[in-house]
Amino acid sequence: MKNKVSILMTVYNAEKYLKQSIYSVINQTYKNWELIIVDDCSTDKSLSIIQRLKNKKFRIFPLKKKIGRTKALNFGLKKIKGNYVAILDADDISDKKRIETQINFFKKNNKDFLVGSWYKIIDKHGQFVKLVKTNTDINKIYEKMTVNNIFCHSSIMFRKKLLLKIGGYPKKLTYSQDYGFILKSMKIRVPKIIPKLLTISRRHDESMTYNNKLKKYINLDKIIVLIYIFKNFKFNLYSGMLWNLRFFKSLFEFFIIKLFIIFKV
Repeated sequence: MKNKVSILMTVYNAEKYLKQSIYSVINQTYKNWELIIVDDCSTDKSLSIIQRLKNKKFRIFPLKKKIGRTKALNFGLKKIKGNYVAILDADDISDKKRIETQINFFKKNNKDFLVGSWYKIIDKHGQFVKLVKTNTDINKIYEKMTVNNIFCHSSIMFRKKLLLKIGGYPKKLTYSQDYGFILKSMKIRVPKIIPKLLTISRRHDESMTYNNKLKKYINLDKIIVLIYIFKNFKFNLYSGMLWNLRFFKSLFEFFIIKLFIIFKV
């Protein structure tokens, strides 16, 4: 069948929220999909939850060795059979009309680009935190993306043809792989945002708590991404100033945290 969507989900110890995330796929109004789940050696009950909920549309890949999120995403991308790829993180939720809405958007816009949507942020209890209505003007999207990632990872969809042009997630990035991937897509065409609430992004303790060692690598990711932006994209005066502020802030934090680790201050 045409217009098959491969929904890619990577999982690591997501037992608290995984069931709700998977059901948001099962309940999609658009039915021509496959769910590719890459389990990166979870040590909780994630895999048993997946096995209990699976149906013929699921393709499950339990990894024998933990490889990290970036490699797990790229592993999953190699397994897709659809003409389109949608991303859904294991703790997030898709609106039941998400895939249908995005497919219809692609049908009206026959170009190779990445598309996201507005999204809602909830906490670990499912309580509302914030509604994010990103500006849909392509010039504003370009400007803001040269400074910060404005896309929710779980909202993005793209044609397989775009993937073949840009490759997978940047291998050098450990925590900002979604930002790096979207930036790579921008070299082909500026991504779009559908002005509809199609995704719920969950912020919880596990996603917000980092020790100093992790913070060091997060800031290193930021530096790598910002250098990539500097080499590949044009700035206006405002975004250029913000880029400089972000770059030197990340550089400063990286070395300060490194000193903390070395001297155990």
